Amino acid sequence: MWAAQSAVDRLPATYTRPHGVRHWLAFYDVRTDRLWGYFCRRKRWSETLRVLQRLRAMYPVKERVYVILDNFSPHRRVEVRRWARKNNIIFVWTPTNASWLNKIECQFTELKRFVFHNSNYTSHVEVRTAMIKFLRYRFSRNKKRKYKLTNLIRH
Repeated sequence: MWAAQSAVDRLPATYTRPHGVRHWLAFYDVRTDRLWGYFCRRKRWSETLRVLQRLRAMYPVKERVYVILDNFSPHRRVEVRRWARKNNIIFVWTPTNASWLNKIECQFTELKRFVFHNSNYTSHVEVRTAMIKFLRYRFSRNKKRKYKLTNLIRH
């Protein structure tokens, strides 16, 4: 068969990041199967504390919240731990080199496949938009799936 010769479709290497990087501080609610997070320019203890304050606002004050964290130094900062104790948040630390024990890690596999696989984003806004679209899709899909499972159990 004859076919026109063309350039190979390759993604460019991203060794240099002229616009810097963005961090996504993510949460996974095991009870509701909800994944969400907040975008930050940096990942210091002050951003960690701000995100935990947003998390705390999502649940009733009397409800104890358990947060599974790795041993990253901003998570262990005295100010963060003190605030968590005062606000009924219990930190559960994963052992060093055992991030797979954290239930959120397996949620990232699907996110990476849907958002980043074969992608070539030119800005942080595009990445953020793609992640938000995925999270909306995931939430609506899981909501329908939960409804179907509930109906199966009832019948």
